[in-house]
Amino acid sequence: MKQIKITNQDTSESFTFYDNANGTILRSFDGFEYPEVLASIEDVAGKGGAHYINSKFGRRRMSFQGDLVGDKFTQRRELLTVLRQRGTMKLFEVTTYDDLLLRFEAEIIRLTMPYTHQIHSFLFELQSPDWRLFSQAEEEETVTVGGSDTITNSGTELTDVIFTITGPGTSINIENLSSGESFSIDDLIADDEVIIDTLNKTVTKNGDDSYSIFTGDFFGLQPGDNTIDFDVSGSTGATSLTLTYRHAYNGI
Repeated sequence: MKQIKITNQDTSESFTFYDNANGTILRSFDGFEYPEVLASIEDVAGKGGAHYINSKFGRRRMSFQGDLVGDKFTQRRELLTVLRQRGTMKLFEVTTYDDLLLRFEAEIIRLTMPYTHQIHSFLFELQSPDWRLFSQAEEEETVTVGGSDTITNSGTELTDVIFTITGPGTSINIENLSSGESFSIDDLIADDEVIIDTLNKTVTKNGDDSYSIFTGDFFGLQPGDNTIDFDVSGSTGATSLTLTYRHAYNGI
């Protein structure tokens, strides 16, 4: 890793570790290559209680080690200030050796940093509730009203989407032609705005919870190209559909 930046999202304080720069040394990374696989035993309908093991993913465990070198007591105090509250979600932004910019949220479940005179070695152990790693840049794409557009997820895994739909329109249907998944929402009048969050499975209309106007799948973007169809009647120049997402990866 060329760089790991950790941000306390409650206070916006951050600390950046570099690969042998600015008094920090990064080494010994674990869990970034591929998420752990859960051995899942399930009853299969019609099989008389037969079991099978599948490859579902759960929480992602990661760790990394390094050193604070030289007479860097100010950096050490800054590190403790940012990271002293363990058990809360922190934002990690990493730069890989091939310059891939990734981010994820995780809690620090263990921070080992014994006190020494000049070289302060550290070990971070992390746990992320989402096994995927995401691009730092958030993408925003607009789909043609009454038409289809190709949206690309450049990662290796399915990624969630926030759909923002602005009225007016009737018979509103949105489909991922590449996966066959779709959803529809009730008619909208001018200035209505509907936001559909497929990760959290929430639907709001003009800021209010409105799950009842939604029918269908909370679908995301598959790896590669996704053809998104926006079928709507009674549209005007104000009618729009925007997708907001990050590229998703299973590892580095």
